[in-house]
Amino acid sequence: MNTPTAKPSILSYVDYRLFLQAWYAYNKEHKRGFSYGTWTLQLGFKSRNHIRLVMIGQRNLGADSIAAVVKSLSLPASEAEYFEHLVHYANATSFDTKDYHFQQIVRLNKGQLGSQIRDVYKFLSNPKTPRVHLLLSLKDLKCTVPYIAETLDMTQAEAQDILNNIQSCGLATYDEATGFWVASESDLQIPNQLGNQAIQSFHNKSLEEAQAAISKDPTERLLSALLMTLDESEYKELQQDVEQFQNFLTKKYSSKKLAGSRIFQINLNVIPTSAPLQEKATQPLFEQAENKITMEIES
Repeated sequence: MNTPTAKPSILSYVDYRLFLQAWYAYNKEHKRGFSYGTWTLQLGFKSRNHIRLVMIGQRNLGADSIAAVVKSLSLPASEAEYFEHLVHYANATSFDTKDYHFQQIVRLNKGQLGSQIRDVYKFLSNPKTPRVHLLLSLKDLKCTVPYIAETLDMTQAEAQDILNNIQSCGLATYDEATGFWVASESDLQIPNQLGNQAIQSFHNKSLEEAQAAISKDPTERLLSALLMTLDESEYKELQQDVEQFQNFLTKKYSSKKLAGSRIFQINLNVIPTSAPLQEKATQPLFEQAENKITMEIES
């Protein structure tokens, strides 16, 4: 028996094609007689195959077709605007155009983060807990203690302790009949609480693993650095941009296919590397027109 398809929310997507696929699947299941043919007639497209080719990436949705598609989706005004920017972002060929629509996507998607962890200390008592929870959130994965231990390179005892902790946080359930663990909350947000020892421990462990990864095959890791000058207001704005960008990346690149997928972790470290710059220095430290340097670290 097939699991009923959930009605998709456009704000959960950053790829308009994936949203159209989910929207089609939902309507195919819940509306009698709905098909590519009936949808094409509603949209006014000449080719009954056009919308399907758009959904699978063989054709682009043209700017002149967006209004018809938005009308058929029955989206509220803000969500309709979000959909339009997704299409323009995907179709853009210049950096400036792509960047503009990306900024609008981030603006409209603001606040669409996962549920906040209430007890950060408890959840991060073991820094590996978020990885275990991520495995549990993959619907097609049969998560047992032995599988989790082998996949994340830990003992079964450690895996069991982490699972018990996630369950006590109200974030996972265990089915005794099958032995499978499943996340009860799939998307989580860990608030950045200053001075939280659990968060500090998590980042310390992450930095240790990042250091160890330097010697790995360059095809299996990406290390980069960016230097820039920021005043206090720009630094605070950067923090907000990073938070929104992380949310965007999570939605765009979280693979729904298990075959060949692996868990990757991105560490972003923004730290001061100089004393406050003196405005009346004899020689300018940086030319304002060229105040950033990007470095790709490869070995």
